[in-house]
Amino acid sequence: MECLTWLDKQQPCSVLYVSFGSGGALSQEQTDELAIGLELSNHKFLWVVRAPSSSACGAYLSAQNDVDLSQVLPSGFLERTKEQGMVIPSWAPQIEILSHISVGGFLSHCGWSSILESAMHGVPLITWPLFAEQRMNAFVLSEGLKVGVRPRVNENGIVERIEVSKVIKCLMEGEECEKLRNNMKELKEAATNALQEDGSSRKTVSQLAHKWKNLVHEN
Repeated sequence: MECLTWLDKQQPCSVLYVSFGSGGALSQEQTDELAIGLELSNHKFLWVVRAPSSSACGAYLSAQNDVDLSQVLPSGFLERTKEQGMVIPSWAPQIEILSHISVGGFLSHCGWSSILESAMHGVPLITWPLFAEQRMNAFVLSEGLKVGVRPRVNENGIVERIEVSKVIKCLMEGEECEKLRNNMKELKEAATNALQEDGSSRKTVSQLAHKWKNLVHEN
């Protein structure tokens, strides 16, 4: 795919992948702020853009039509950032992207599948929840496990462009970046070990299956 070919041309750990999942959509105002924040950060990005929601802060599982990027993004954004980033309408091969050597960060809505995929590939996060349990997931990732950084919202629930740029730089460069990557590396190793033949995850599933089997035989 074109996005993977583009990633092949980038430096290791230099690209921020931006996606709000298969059902996440931002408001037009928030889309504009995110776009300008990405531009201001001066970091490479690969952004999956969905049609804006009418909600102030965004929505989940919103209906989607074909996305006209020129109508959705700020005027001149695509031209100004053509050397800095790549924008994809609606969908991208997420696992292939997260496993790519050039990807060094993931701006995510913190859905469960995205969290697992990010952890298994050792990619630290900008946690940007939209809905329900995603907020709890974001808190655990940023405050508990410390594998992500969470942007602040203003009084209207919007993450402003300067804040977007700030958290991108925090994730992608400097001392804090190294801490986040090291913490995520440890989480990746723990997750990988759990999936081994004698790992905790396999043992737990095996024990559960054994209990179910016994219950069936008893009945």
